[in-house]
Amino acid sequence: MDVMPALIAIFAPLVGSLFIALAGSSMGERVAKIGIGALATSTVAALLSLCQTMWHEPILLTTPDLPLLPAPTLLVDRLASVMMILITAVSLVVHMYSLRYMQGDLGYVRFFALLSVLTSVLLALVTSGHLLWLFAAWHAVTWLLTALIGFNQDSVSARKAGRVTLYVQGAGDLALLAGIVVIYMTFGTFELTKMFQTLATSPTTPQLGSGAWWSIRAPDVITGLLVLSVMTKSAQFPFHVWLPGTIEAPTPVSAMLHAGIVNAGGFLVNRLAPLFGSSPTTLYILFVVGALTALIGASTMLTQSSVKRALVYSTMGQMGYMVMECGLGAFALGIFHLCAHGLFKATLFLNSGANIHKARIEFKLPRHRAVASATAFSLTSWATGLLITLILPLIIVLMALELVHIPLFEAQGTMIFLFFAWVTSSQAVFSLYRMNTIASWKVSVAMIATLTAISFTYLWAGEAFTRFLYPEPGQVAAYFHAAAWHQKLFGAFIVTASLFIVAVWAILYRTPHGSPLALPSWLSRLHTRLYVAFLNTLYIEDFLQAVSPWRRTRFPEQRSAS
Repeated sequence: MDVMPALIAIFAPLVGSLFIALAGSSMGERVAKIGIGALATSTVAALLSLCQTMWHEPILLTTPDLPLLPAPTLLVDRLASVMMILITAVSLVVHMYSLRYMQGDLGYVRFFALLSVLTSVLLALVTSGHLLWLFAAWHAVTWLLTALIGFNQDSVSARKAGRVTLYVQGAGDLALLAGIVVIYMTFGTFELTKMFQTLATSPTTPQLGSGAWWSIRAPDVITGLLVLSVMTKSAQFPFHVWLPGTIEAPTPVSAMLHAGIVNAGGFLVNRLAPLFGSSPTTLYILFVVGALTALIGASTMLTQSSVKRALVYSTMGQMGYMVMECGLGAFALGIFHLCAHGLFKATLFLNSGANIHKARIEFKLPRHRAVASATAFSLTSWATGLLITLILPLIIVLMALELVHIPLFEAQGTMIFLFFAWVTSSQAVFSLYRMNTIASWKVSVAMIATLTAISFTYLWAGEAFTRFLYPEPGQVAAYFHAAAWHQKLFGAFIVTASLFIVAVWAILYRTPHGSPLALPSWLSRLHTRLYVAFLNTLYIEDFLQAVSPWRRTRFPEQRSAS
């Protein structure tokens, strides 16, 4: 198979960066067109690579040995191709946005050179078939990210944010390196394909210290170390502390980071899926970490007054969902989630930066808008929303308790797809229900259409997209089986989560129509205290400031930098 499209996609941004660095002094701001041209070429080549992997076997290319270095191995399969499309497409949009946004900045040439190098390194990361080269790219991303976050060298808070990023992600990089060392001790190779083949053909699970009293399963140790790296790169609690500092970077950097780089943890789990799939303990840990991160990130986002800080914690919450999906064995759903999140979060950051910049140079007070009085209760809208909110979780609960058997939805992983579809569609339904100025029948039709569209999207993500990424028969079922909980525990979790969500929505449904539910005084006080705690990001940043050796420099302020 022709390997040229993949090589062009990887090296075009690097060549563009070299041209920018060499011609920057003479061309000035015109170098942006070089970067855009290189990324356009890379994007087209990535599309060709995706077409190749759709109809042919994965591309595996081993280059000749390098002096004192292992031979780089190129592995372009369907997972790598999908990630290449995401990286190049987002980077191309960011390059085009930066053409005018960064005009007048003294570091214009340096910015485009670094951005192009970062894109090339990310592409090398997702296409690496050799663990040492994967680590080299993974660690290079840490340094490039540090440089771009601290791009404004005159800003003390930007430099501080860069240092925090370097230290937190550096710790995760060490964990990844330790995991790679254990992989070599266990399998005797750094090649991904050889490691997967050994793992698949081995009659027993590899052990560390075989025969000793401390003997332990090798996949548990390896994936346990890798989880630390996933948590740091994908901003999982409590290693999310570097993420708020990203608002100190230029807006295009924030968009590139939140749309691509922070997704690296989900990619790593999928790239090493056979290892994670052989360690149920690690999958349980991933679920707990992801669920906690999603809850804290989403709650903190709702309390922030700064647009960019709200987007930052939104990213944290979404990355929690991604890791939680991986912990449930739904690896492909995690990739689908990170792709969808990457596309809309890049758009949100770029638009927020543009509007903040416009507001600063064209200051205008918002127009006065009268608040409409609450409309009469609409039985049609209420009944439609109630049925959509309750029927699907009722079916899921009955299946979880094994009271209803539907062959298509017997696996816990498939029920989790349904659960996510229910939560997503019900949130959209609730938003429509609050739009009380629209006729009830229109709201009801919109609710049903929303439920249908979201359900089909999740069905496609759970079936077609999963089969696309993992075409091997039985592979996905094995991952779901490894992540499966004890049936009673799974049923209790589904029931508890469903009751909690429905109870909260039952309270909120009364508010839009002027009949809010009166809460007990102790619950109101608890609500206030929790709001203040999440507004202050659970005081984690204050704690780090107190123990930081650089106490004279403030932690990245709760403000947004354009």
